[in-house]
Amino acid sequence: MIDEYREFADEFRILTEIDLSYYNQPQILRRLTAFQQKHRFGSLLDLLTALKSDPVLLRECLDRLTINVTEFFRDRDYWQVFKDNVSLLAKKKLPLRFWSAGCASGEEPYSLAFMLINMLPRTYWEITASDLSNRALTAAKTGIYLEKSLKNLNPAEIALIFDPVEGELYQVKNRLRQCITFFHHNLLFDPYPPNLDVVLCRNVIIYFTEKAKKEVFAKISQALNPGGLLFVGGSEQIITPEAFGLEREDIYIYRKAN
Repeated sequence: MIDEYREFADEFRILTEIDLSYYNQPQILRRLTAFQQKHRFGSLLDLLTALKSDPVLLRECLDRLTINVTEFFRDRDYWQVFKDNVSLLAKKKLPLRFWSAGCASGEEPYSLAFMLINMLPRTYWEITASDLSNRALTAAKTGIYLEKSLKNLNPAEIALIFDPVEGELYQVKNRLRQCITFFHHNLLFDPYPPNLDVVLCRNVIIYFTEKAKKEVFAKISQALNPGGLLFVGGSEQIITPEAFGLEREDIYIYRKAN
């Protein structure tokens, strides 16, 4: 199975420009095997042959391998600590440039926009957001969500962030959607946006190998301005932040050394 996986990964990289060797192999293999069995292919190589000739199947496979589970203000308590750190940063420097890296279907950057629009004048900040999945980016730009994605919001916040649409769907208000520039980005291979003040990279790199994690942290640090902030997810603490020119501000927040 391992040799078959390696052959699949080599051909998959040529087909999609996604290098699976940077990802946690047991996790990826479980997802691929489940996808293979769902579509009743006898082996990963049979699946690979089909992927090369069926773009619809390939898109589905890519979506299966891409983690897009999120919600508005995920880990709400962490967001309050993050907000306090952004407030301190804003007293030293304006305007601020934010990047939501691995934004999935957009809940994170919209949460950020709502936080900022109630903190600072609109001209004092800008948000870019990116993901590897084109399908996720399309969903993010549209900004329509099921009620379950709103579970961390109170009724007043829901009324301020969304317009109700048919059924149990809610669409982010246009004034918030206009605050964010979405773009396609591969954290492992694409150039990073420069001169950033705050990076949110949450619940993304837990799926990478240790080597890939170190590469991403190093690139984020390079992209941050001195004093800039990195906000990571609940399972992504950096054991030796100083190795990347970072200092721990809180359990999930790091500051680039001046």
